[in-house]
Amino acid sequence: MSNIVPTNIQIPAHLARLVGQPSALSAALAGGLAGGAEYPRISIKGSRFRIVEGGTETVLEDTKLSVVVVGANARLSKTYYAKQWTPDAEPSSPDCYSLDGVRPAADSTDPQNDACAGCPMNAWGSKITPMGQQIKACADQKRLAVVASNDPTGPVYLLQITPAALKGLASYQKELSVRGIPVEAVKTVVTFDTDASFPKLAFKFGGFLEADEYAAVEELFGSDKVMEITGEKVAAAAEEEAPAPKPKAAAKPAAKVAPAPEPEPEPEEAPAPKRGFGAKAAPAAVEKAEAPAPKPKPAAKPAAKAAAPKVEKAPSSLADEIASLMEDMDADD
Repeated sequence: MSNIVPTNIQIPAHLARLVGQPSALSAALAGGLAGGAEYPRISIKGSRFRIVEGGTETVLEDTKLSVVVVGANARLSKTYYAKQWTPDAEPSSPDCYSLDGVRPAADSTDPQNDACAGCPMNAWGSKITPMGQQIKACADQKRLAVVASNDPTGPVYLLQITPAALKGLASYQKELSVRGIPVEAVKTVVTFDTDASFPKLAFKFGGFLEADEYAAVEELFGSDKVMEITGEKVAAAAEEEAPAPKPKAAAKPAAKVAPAPEPEPEPEEAPAPKRGFGAKAAPAAVEKAEAPAPKPKPAAKPAAKAAAPKVEKAPSSLADEIASLMEDMDADD
């Protein structure tokens, strides 16, 4: 057995009750993946961690991230691009994709088959790599929801595990499982496999959560937000929530106009997330974002302007997604 998870770790008393007990999240992590949109995600383009949010991409200086897995799609998702990927290619939506690996998503622009099981693009050998390896043209991935371990109440991110890293994720989950440790009780260190010539993630035990940290992430397990990120709620949401957005939009037409002025300066002045990963990436931008706050104070006491200089607030230092292996992952060998 490898040293991904130490053999002599001491389990904290506040987490002892979880050891050896069934864990829905660990089971989902051992299962399988897919897509994403209105929430921050972690990209691994160029073997660098990047936070993509609201059309803004922030490259992190860290080459490893300490995360807590708060959600995992038990099924592997699938993504198919008709065009060959190139390093200089602009980001684009897949031609066909599935969040549950059963059938194409309703909004796929070019569905390749009615069901994923019989799709020719989902067959081994439907694509040949530059190295001559036979793989699937429709890639399997694992969709995870994660938070920064040092900011458990911060943003929840989508982290998609690519085909090459699925086995490593499965090994990590298995080592935790044989010790009876649920993945949600630990910090998971995510790094890049330096032996790979392409972006490939590696996973390692990073310690147990403190009592207050576990209390914070426990509220996220099974939440609507997490299940939307992992793609588990998409199918149900398409049917149940489709009518809901209509009355909301009609009920508050003016509300959409009011918030408009605030989001405009934010992308320019504070492109980096204020919480979770990337919070330290652009401290100057945070200062600018908070600059408008001191203005009302001198306006309220004009006489104090001459007596005392402005005092700028210091930027807050806040630190700002693992999934499972698909049934035919063994065929990946």
